[in-house]
Amino acid sequence: MISRIGLLGTMGIGLMLSIAKPGLAQPAAVFQPHIAQIRQELPLDYEMRLPADVILTAGPGLEPEDLIVKVMPTESPARLTIGLFTCQRSPFPCLVGGFAVEASSSASAQRELNQHQTQGNPITLARGVRGYLREGPSLKPTSEFSSLMWEQSGMIYTISFLAAERENILAMGRSMANQPPLKSLQPAETNQ
Repeated sequence: MISRIGLLGTMGIGLMLSIAKPGLAQPAAVFQPHIAQIRQELPLDYEMRLPADVILTAGPGLEPEDLIVKVMPTESPARLTIGLFTCQRSPFPCLVGGFAVEASSSASAQRELNQHQTQGNPITLARGVRGYLREGPSLKPTSEFSSLMWEQSGMIYTISFLAAERENILAMGRSMANQPPLKSLQPAETNQ
């Protein structure tokens, strides 16, 4: 006879395992109200990976849930950028950072990735996925922003944040590389 405690323990472990399936991971809470728009703005056959957490420690009082999310698609080349801002509009820059995706077939994305590969530090993000970190202060000319780029599943991803967020850029990159991607909601083109 199975004791009640043993049965409850077994059920609890089963419940925890079903909740903790890696395929069920979600992008960070700051993105949740924008998921439908992100998927709608993704070009056909694109995938976007977002981190499970937006981590910010460089500036006092920067809380991820207070950031303003802007979804910015471009057509030529096809690219989707998700920017995180501290304000809607201001005479002073209020960009904190952003995430972008382009197809691996994009010549401009390949040029940028090549620059990261030659000027940046290689970073393992996931099994078989290597990123390249270009640190803004060491660039010529210097930049307040550092960026991490990598190629994965036919897409090229970029994270760009204030250089002081170096360790957080790496943590978010590792999270993105291991997250399941969001898929485009664009309707497939029909030949008529």
